[in-house]
Amino acid sequence: MSASDHLANKRTFLAWVRTAIALMGFGFVIAKFQIFLHILAHQPLTSTTLLGGVIMIIMGIATLLYGFYEYIQQEKELERKQFSPRLTPMVIYTSLLTVLAIALVVSLYLSTGI
Repeated sequence: MSASDHLANKRTFLAWVRTAIALMGFGFVIAKFQIFLHILAHQPLTSTTLLGGVIMIIMGIATLLYGFYEYIQQEKELERKQFSPRLTPMVIYTSLLTVLAIALVVSLYLSTGI
């Protein structure tokens, strides 16, 4: 395979990395904001205070790991000069992020008391 194929694979991996960093950064922002709100309201911190931020950070870590997995698999396929779609890992990854996103919504709903 040509160098452009490998470089395209690397660019795709870097896109996964950027997405993972954004998710983790947003998780830290959510956690810090929750702490700020609790301090402002003179409420004690509870075990669920940081749950939303932690879930976002976990989503970022999962994205980074899956992106790396995809990068390695694509490199192997480029070396063998073949391509085979991998549906199962993508379904697992999508399901994991969906469950984490639902948990994030539920934790934010419970923490705001709406």
